[in-house]
Amino acid sequence: MYKQKKTQNGITLIALVVSIIVLIILAGVSIAMLIGDNGIITQAQRAKEYQLNAESTESKLWNDMTNYIDNIIDGNGPPEDANQTATTVSEAKLNGLPYKNTTIIKDDLDNDVKIPGGFNIAEDSGTKIEEGIVIEDKKGNQFVWIPVGEYNVSTSINEGGKLINNLSRRTFTTTESREVSEDDAIGTYFFGEGNTNSVAKDQIEGFKTSANNNKGFYMGRYEAGTEAERTADGDVLTIPLVQVNKNPYVYVTKNQAKMQAEAMYSENTYVTSELMSSYAWDTTLNFICQTNEKGYLLSRTTDSIYGNLETSSKKLTGTYLSDNYCNLYDIIGNCREWSTEYSTYNTGPGVDRGGYYEQDSGFAAIRGANTEGSSDSNTSFRIQMYVK
Repeated sequence: MYKQKKTQNGITLIALVVSIIVLIILAGVSIAMLIGDNGIITQAQRAKEYQLNAESTESKLWNDMTNYIDNIIDGNGPPEDANQTATTVSEAKLNGLPYKNTTIIKDDLDNDVKIPGGFNIAEDSGTKIEEGIVIEDKKGNQFVWIPVGEYNVSTSINEGGKLINNLSRRTFTTTESREVSEDDAIGTYFFGEGNTNSVAKDQIEGFKTSANNNKGFYMGRYEAGTEAERTADGDVLTIPLVQVNKNPYVYVTKNQAKMQAEAMYSENTYVTSELMSSYAWDTTLNFICQTNEKGYLLSRTTDSIYGNLETSSKKLTGTYLSDNYCNLYDIIGNCREWSTEYSTYNTGPGVDRGGYYEQDSGFAAIRGANTEGSSDSNTSFRIQMYVK
């Protein structure tokens, strides 16, 4: 007899339980991957939210930029909510937005620069004081920061990395400048600003206090200008423009220049504008000389290589390109410029500064006695501005 052996196929109860447990674990992992904190569905939802937020931000930036450009084109300046927040000159230069309030920022050499409310850093500004830091109002008028006291410079200019530019009246030679105390006489005839003879006697202390406290002030980047060329004494007086490619503001008396300079920002909360003083001119000229490779030669040169001197005609503001020092134009030549300084010379108490296009003996540091009521085709003026 043959004994038949039976074989049974299938799984045991234990194997079944283990399989079920494994399936439950896998299901849990799969569900977690789908709907957990970092799950696929959750990540997809987040990605959608990020995309919507990015689109919203991009749309807002685009609208802000469009509004900004439209406002500039319309002559209204940037919208009120488009304000600068940068803390350095380099950063502020990138987008050109104005500061809402007066703000102290840093140049590339860690110097403080005080930017008045409503002004922005110009697109072609330097990023170091020695290069000329240019600010601009919403109408395009530009001014350059002039340091007062000690300030940092590149070691290529001074191996110690520092220079001193005190606010003062000065005399200049081709190798140096020397400070003159207050209203002391310069030469025989030229005196300062505090005497009752000076048109600035009631204002000069305010300028000096601000410039010393803030370690700087602003000087017009260009000579004062006008849209239409002035050809006679009786031409209508207009608010000065401190912009490139303008007609020099000539046929203007000293007192008229003073009045127009002060009117420029008469209702401004942040700055005061005035006719250039001897303090402003001499301190500015000293700054240019001490940071330029030509040095103090610039204060006494009569060579047209350096400025519009001994040529046939005056130029539009800022267009004699070699006369550009620390981002300041028309300092060496082009037109003489009225100053608030006074003179005892019998020609008259008015004083003008700088060389001019049709003279072969004028130079940047020169002082010229002139009748206050005179006005001619070669005498313009420049505006000083300080932070309130």
